[in-house]
Amino acid sequence: MSIIINKLKKEAVIFCPLCDKEYAPANLKVVEQAGETILAHSNCPLCQGAVLSLLHKDFIGITLIGLVTDLDYEDAIKLKDQEVVREDDVLKLYELLF
Repeated sequence: MSIIINKLKKEAVIFCPLCDKEYAPANLKVVEQAGETILAHSNCPLCQGAVLSLLHKDFIGITLIGLVTDLDYEDAIKLKDQEVVREDDVLKLYELLF
């Protein structure tokens, strides 16, 4: 799968969803890899907006889903193995605040 990341870093062009600047994802960093799926982090060199990308390779090709975030790479590494926030957790917090 690292072949896909290397190919993206060399050949892909990305448009920043925040400032619309075109840039090459040379700073794309792998957060986690599981089989044929990669969670990667990149950021725009102009506005520093960050994107978490989920890349999945299957028999059809490569699927890429991006999510704009305020997490930097180190935050993504720290948070990737944290417990899921459940609805009951949110309701308990709401009850404590109000």
